[in-house]
Amino acid sequence: MRLSSDYYQANDGGWSLWLHREKWQENLWQVVVRLIEKQPSSKHPQTLQIKAFAEAGGEALFLKVFHGCSGVAAIKDIFRDSKAFRSMRQATALARHNFNVPITVAAGEKRTYGLLRKAFVLTSGVEGEALPTFLRQQGADAPGISLVEKRNALKHLALEVRRLHELGFIHGDLVPTNIFVYRSPSKEACFFFMDNDRTRQYPMWVPRTLWRRNLVQLNRIPLPGVTLQDRMRFLGHYLGLKEWGKKERQLLVWLERKTRRRRTDCDSVDSSVSFRQLMRWQGELK
Repeated sequence: MRLSSDYYQANDGGWSLWLHREKWQENLWQVVVRLIEKQPSSKHPQTLQIKAFAEAGGEALFLKVFHGCSGVAAIKDIFRDSKAFRSMRQATALARHNFNVPITVAAGEKRTYGLLRKAFVLTSGVEGEALPTFLRQQGADAPGISLVEKRNALKHLALEVRRLHELGFIHGDLVPTNIFVYRSPSKEACFFFMDNDRTRQYPMWVPRTLWRRNLVQLNRIPLPGVTLQDRMRFLGHYLGLKEWGKKERQLLVWLERKTRRRRTDCDSVDSSVSFRQLMRWQGELK
């Protein structure tokens, strides 16, 4: 695996590690290992906050633990990097293109005769909150957040997602909870792309159809203060439109159909109501 010179490779107790030259601290290793060993095996990754270093005046750190798969997936893992190493590689690639992502402090994987047993990625915390939490705390009509600021932020996010796709990146799970928002002192919104272990960068010759999956992921969850008109504005900025043509309207129909299906499958809601009602914020996160 190729990384920038910010990282160096190490091995310890069967672990193959990549460590950030400036961020990594030797006293972190025993803390990380103990936390990994305490986690029961699960098909889903587990994310834990390492609070001791933040309480001591250091930065917040988050540990994501992956467990080895079984069956066909286990065979595939013999011939590919772990999700932890893929997450580190993609975060580094995104940062190289000036996207905001958490800094990867360390990543490691443990194998037995090539079979992946465990893996982890350790990242630094970022300022801000997950998009749904930020909107719920601030409120669209809260003092200090004007309509102009809201629409500027909407446009900025749309253009960042568009730039992501133009560079060949497809985020693995671009749901609103994986977008963190930081509001700067100048009241400008800064967006961070989180959880990049399933993000991929495809060659430019690959057909640009995979990006639609990200639009469905972004569109699926009702959000406080976000109206149907806001969703239309986002898509218009993303597509760079001044007018809606036949092709763009076909995309709208497709996006609504997929969103309805996802809301039924994921949230078990009645999707037969009007789309405006379906996407209206009801006071809770799904």
